Amino acid sequence: MYIGELSKITGVSVKAIRHYEEIGLIKTPLRKEKYRIYDNSFVDVLNMIQLAKRLGFSLAELKAIAKAKTEKGIVPMDLLVQEIEKKRIVLLAQQETIKEKLKGLTELEQSVAHYNACLLESLEATD
Repeated sequence: MYIGELSKITGVSVKAIRHYEEIGLIKTPLRKEKYRIYDNSFVDVLNMIQLAKRLGFSLAELKAIAKAKTEKGIVPMDLLVQEIEKKRIVLLAQQETIKEKLKGLTELEQSVAHYNACLLESLEATD
């Protein structure tokens, strides 16, 4: 398939596909004259890249995994699991931060309600 069809199937822009190839995130496809020809394996790889990006992986992080894959022929699961665990730790820390902020919002709301109630009592007392 040509790059336009690959883009339609995966939802990855033509520009991004070319960029991924340029930085070594995906392998260089075969060529038929001046056209790149992609096989179905590119669909799977691009879908995995999109999923990893949605999960918070940067292109630099993915590039390190792609480089290791190029050297070993397959994705080294030990490296992948290690990177996933790092991301999991970061996400859990962010989750705790979000919980604290949500708690803080409730406290702020209660403080303002209490403050307003005190002001209203004060105003009623002066009437």
